[in-house]
Amino acid sequence: MDPLTWLSLGLQLAALCCIVGALLLYLLRKVRVAEVLPTDGAKTVLVTSVDTALGLQIATYLSDRGWRVIAGCRSGGLGARLAESWLQAHVAATPEDQQPPRLATLELDVAREDLLEEAARAIAQHLPAGEHGVWAVINTAGCGGRGAARWEAALRGNVLGALRVARSFAPLLAAAAADHPHAGRLFYIGLTSDTACESVSQGLGLGAGQSLGALEACETGAVCAAARWGTWGAARALRGALRARGVRVVLLHAPDLSALDVYAPPAQLSAPSQPASRPESPSSDISGASASASCAVTMPGEAAEYSAKVLPAAALRLLEDALTTPAPKDSYYLKLKHDSWFTRMPSLRVGH
Repeated sequence: MDPLTWLSLGLQLAALCCIVGALLLYLLRKVRVAEVLPTDGAKTVLVTSVDTALGLQIATYLSDRGWRVIAGCRSGGLGARLAESWLQAHVAATPEDQQPPRLATLELDVAREDLLEEAARAIAQHLPAGEHGVWAVINTAGCGGRGAARWEAALRGNVLGALRVARSFAPLLAAAAADHPHAGRLFYIGLTSDTACESVSQGLGLGAGQSLGALEACETGAVCAAARWGTWGAARALRGALRARGVRVVLLHAPDLSALDVYAPPAQLSAPSQPASRPESPSSDISGASASASCAVTMPGEAAEYSAKVLPAAALRLLEDALTTPAPKDSYYLKLKHDSWFTRMPSLRVGH
């Protein structure tokens, strides 16, 4: 054969080897992901509060992605009603051949020891057969500390609440870690945009002629910073204490959100009005985003429309990756992007 024929055969052989190598890498990756992801009976996640928009967004996103979500909330509160409305609409819209979302609300308050203990017992008693713990706990409970009357509540809910959550649910996390090497993860909201030491120190340098409102805003910033840094320190201490039990403590920093944004309730989008006759079709404008796209949840009687859109799709995917990766980092940064990248969270309607 002439040299050109040999060259052609060589190029074809190289291309064939590249194709085979790519297929092998793909299959190896699929096997690795299958080993990392939890089994169907072990995908239980506790979100400690859906009374915040962030907690509601995380809970509905993970539920739509196939996780079994337990949503902590105040009894009869707005978060509980919105979560139940979202679940009813999505269960009704799920085809018969697909698994419907799994989300259950549970009364929980991180500031009350009795409710935390009752919640831990209830979760342990109602776990699926063969499951002995929860895969992860995501603590979204807390408050921003606006106003002098909220200072103590902010410190109790954020710092002491973080310690109470660890003490109450560490046994369930350790039990899950004993069943699966990648289970047992405890997530806390870490630092926010208003916890920079520079902004606090500049505010504390206000002159005597500054208004009382400016001084109160400065003090509020100082309280927010103290609460967030306190949570950061508590998480670092818990990380060392719980490592021996197989529990991994992870901080979720929100550098583009203030503490008030992180703990804000779901935002009302429209005044009470008659609900739509059926849910809108899910939006598909975000590649790779969850199917928990925009929809209107119908409830009888007068209804108000709410939104729980806080994080973009990329941040939600990063959170889910932190839930499943074999070796999670100590910290993740949930950054915001342009509005076109936001996951369009459900527009939820709740009866008055």
